[in-house]
Amino acid sequence: MAELQSLILAGGTMQPISELEQQLSLEGSKDMDSEKKSDGRENQEDLMDRMLAFSCGHVVPAENILPMVLMNGPSGKALNFSFGMRKNPEMINELSRTLLNLCNIIPGGVIVFFPSYDYESYVYNLLEKNGVLTKLEVKKKIFREPKKSSDVDKVLDSYASCIKNASSSTSKITGAILLSVVGGKMSEGINFSNDLGRCVIMVGMPYANIQSAELKEKMAFLDAHSSTPSAGQRYYESLCMKAVNQSIGRCIRHKGDYAAMILLDNRYGRPQTIAALPSWIQTSTTVQSSFGAAVASIRKVRN
Repeated sequence: MAELQSLILAGGTMQPISELEQQLSLEGSKDMDSEKKSDGRENQEDLMDRMLAFSCGHVVPAENILPMVLMNGPSGKALNFSFGMRKNPEMINELSRTLLNLCNIIPGGVIVFFPSYDYESYVYNLLEKNGVLTKLEVKKKIFREPKKSSDVDKVLDSYASCIKNASSSTSKITGAILLSVVGGKMSEGINFSNDLGRCVIMVGMPYANIQSAELKEKMAFLDAHSSTPSAGQRYYESLCMKAVNQSIGRCIRHKGDYAAMILLDNRYGRPQTIAALPSWIQTSTTVQSSFGAAVASIRKVRN
């Protein structure tokens, strides 16, 4: 069999690209002559030097998207949905106020992504208990991602019908809100085009379970064999951001589409985290410390 001379990978969600390059160089170095390079690290560096990454712009004009890192909630409290903070009563209250404010000004459909099914259920039950769901339903009918795959189409049809009916009536209802889970049934392969997705809200950062035995072994292997410093940690960060990028892209599906993408967590404001967003989103991303200023920006989005 002839040796591979070139390899082309093409895809819509490949960021963060550095982690992909690392994986390719690690695999490719295994097949290279290692007589003079016993640990393969120099082979990896050679391969990475020969890689070319190309990212083109999106057909959607930059003014049609509003990607935003929201650092603080309406009360001015810092938004941090890390594992140790996400069930903090202050975080839940701030999330409640944020959702109420945003759903009051955003037309059509709003998709809210949570990092796990357990957390989505936890938040839903609390919002129901404290009356926030009732307040939300003044503007948006609430839908939840179903547990069964067989129920997905039914939920999506009802969600779409609600938004369509809202746009053609004089009711106070302006659309619907869909509570979803990153990596779940709604985060990949579903097109929330036009009014189905005028805003995507990411609650926290969907990091994988660091205690997973499989993940620990993968990270340890990368640290031991990769020429890239902290390769295991970079892989861990990349898993999170790939999931984020997959989810927020659900709302922009054609060149005339427009939407806001709101990242609710001050950790998204880190330069290395913003750099892991797709280039067409990254260049338009703003970091908002003032909730009032964020709302003012959202109001300017076409409606």
